[in-house]
Amino acid sequence: MKVKKAIAQAVALVLLGTGAGFIFNAISANGIDPFRKLEDVPVIENGETSITEIDPDDQDGICFVSLEELQEIIESGFPVIDARTSHEYESGHIPGAILLDYFEMGRYFDSVLPRLSPEDRIGVYCTGPLCDDSEMLAKELYTLGYTKLCVFRGGMEEWVEAGLPVEHGPEEGWE
Repeated sequence: MKVKKAIAQAVALVLLGTGAGFIFNAISANGIDPFRKLEDVPVIENGETSITEIDPDDQDGICFVSLEELQEIIESGFPVIDARTSHEYESGHIPGAILLDYFEMGRYFDSVLPRLSPEDRIGVYCTGPLCDDSEMLAKELYTLGYTKLCVFRGGMEEWVEAGLPVEHGPEEGWE
C-alpha cells in the first residue's frame, strides 16, 4: 500500500517537473524550439574550390572555410560572429567580431540579428578544432533564414597561432 502511494507520488513529481521544464523553455529567451530540424541544414562541400570563389548568391547552407578564406570574408566586409562566451570573447577575439554566445543566444539576438543580413556571407568561429559551438550556432542561424554561413573550424587557436591581430575587451556598445 505504501509502495503504491510512493510510486504515484514519484510519477506525479516527474510529470510536474517535466511540465515546469517545458513551460520554462517556452518562455525563456534561451528556450529552444523542440521541432526545429537542425539535421536538415545543408552542408556545402567546397572541396578544391575556395568559398570566396563561389558566388554568394549560389551558396545555401553551411560551408567550412580555411584561415585564408575567413580573412577574405573579413576583407570583403562581411560580418564574423564569435560563438564563444562573453568571458572568452573579452579575453581575445578576431577584430570586429560580433559576440553571439551559442549557449546564451536569446540574450544576444535583439542586438545581433539586426546587424546581419540574410543576403550576407557570415563567418562563424569558436575556440578551435575541438569546439563545435560555431557549427551548432551556424545551424541555428540557418533555421532563422541566414543561409550563407561559413564556419572557421580553426577558431581562435589557429588565428592566434598565425600571429594575426587580436582585440581584447567587451564588444563596443554592448553592456
